[in-house]
Amino acid sequence: NETVKLLTFCSQSLNTYMMYMGATGIYSHTFVYAQKEDCPVCTSIVRKITVGQKTTLNELIQMLRDGDLRLKNPSITSDSTTLYMQKPPPLEKATRPNLDKALSSLISDGEELAVTDSIFHNSTINVKIFFDP
Repeated sequence: NETVKLLTFCSQSLNTYMMYMGATGIYSHTFVYAQKEDCPVCTSIVRKITVGQKTTLNELIQMLRDGDLRLKNPSITSDSTTLYMQKPPPLEKATRPNLDKALSSLISDGEELAVTDSIFHNSTINVKIFFDP
């Protein structure tokens, strides 16, 4: 599809959508996609999460799975260390003990974490963690 747009220069007049149907022809419909302000792929906003002092890394991962992002297998790193990585297996084994540790013992209040997941391919979601007083 993108090749057809590039070769025919129709990409300059199409707003965001064109589909090449192979043997049946070309279908084009022009409309503007509405961008969500909190889209994890399109935007680079830092999501803020407040957790208790005793919340474990495993509980945070479960929050990310059950929340609006619906992550499948999140891996989490901070600026200074790797908290948990799903793959490769040796790295998962090395970071597995962190799952049962309290977040407050792994990171400081207000620290930003980088979260990656297979559903976002090459994107990183930034999450800032705050602890309840």
